[in-house]
Amino acid sequence: MIDKEFTAEERKATLGLAGIFSLRMLGLFLVLPVLSIYAHRFPEATSFLVGLAIGSYGLTQAIFQIPYGLLSDKIGRIPIIIFSTIIFIFGSGLAAYGSYQEDIWILIIGRFLQGMGAVSSVVIALIADLTREKIRTRAMATIGASIGMAFAFGMVLGPWLASHFGLGGVFIFTAILAIISFPYIIWGLPRPEKIVHHDDAEFTGSYLGTVLKDSNLLKMDFGMFTLHMGLTAVFTSAPLILRQFMEVEDLWKVYLVMFLVGLTFMVPTTIIAEKKGLIKEVKILGVIILIISFGLFMEFENQFVPAIIAIIVYFTGFMILEPIMPSLMSRYAKPQVKGTASGVFNTSQFLGAFIGGAVGGYLLKYGFDAVFMFIGAVTFVWLLMIFTMKMPEKLDKAN
Repeated sequence: MIDKEFTAEERKATLGLAGIFSLRMLGLFLVLPVLSIYAHRFPEATSFLVGLAIGSYGLTQAIFQIPYGLLSDKIGRIPIIIFSTIIFIFGSGLAAYGSYQEDIWILIIGRFLQGMGAVSSVVIALIADLTREKIRTRAMATIGASIGMAFAFGMVLGPWLASHFGLGGVFIFTAILAIISFPYIIWGLPRPEKIVHHDDAEFTGSYLGTVLKDSNLLKMDFGMFTLHMGLTAVFTSAPLILRQFMEVEDLWKVYLVMFLVGLTFMVPTTIIAEKKGLIKEVKILGVIILIISFGLFMEFENQFVPAIIAIIVYFTGFMILEPIMPSLMSRYAKPQVKGTASGVFNTSQFLGAFIGGAVGGYLLKYGFDAVFMFIGAVTFVWLLMIFTMKMPEKLDKAN
């Protein structure tokens, strides 16, 4: 991703911000594969409250990411990143305390505060300040790739940490990751010569109406909402299904295979989508794979090997879709509204994460099938929407 066209300062800024952002996201991803297992043991825990704990960070991320970006235009990027890091560390510490006390309410509050530590919009704005327009997309792609790696490490490392140090230990490790980034944020991050609002990278209120009137962008927002709603809903149930057959310390093996298989499919399908102009076909394939996985979960939730196959199939569909969704959204958006479209798109993602956890947890009291039936139905609606979308001109020409 980082090629010779980057200057030394651009390279330093891109890698530094990618590191900060990926450490933050790693902290959030670490608990995803284990939180459902451990939180259900708390005395006052219900399935709904556990689901709320899983997805609650998404609500505050959705609420704060755009205001943080706009505020950073006025008072600077670094102060907002420092403030959000402090909030994230405090939230992680509170979640750890709630875990050790087995208090589901304190855990939920800690997760809400973790979401308040959202820095995505500010990181994107700072990247825009510190890079030239011609390499900005590649800089942001580098950050996107680092998040993907953070997700993979979180899936594998989270169960190992939880089995040795408990759920509280996972949150303490999350806080340590944020603390490690703190000195670099204060002294190492390059400072822009001046702060400029970039319409192509940041949310601009005057363009909101234009974005919300674009049916293709709205369908992309619904798709991103659905994809991440499914992710948190799956992880309210899938860890509990796997826990029937194996110990927590062995879960990382399943998640490692899951990631490797997903990556094996992600790379060629992304190349086919981008280079061959078949992004619509690849997107349809990914969504169909998700729907198949939900059916497999419903059919084989009580069988060991088929249940593992179901989660591998699910993650394969997720990995096919995750990298092409932002790329396709940016192609629908006109250059001047791209930052606003991205802000709405990312907000939809975070809201999806919240709704998936809350609704998935609520439905779990009716059994695993209810969870997978719900997300399967919403994903099917998404599939129908894709068929009604006209591909952007660049992709039409590629065909």
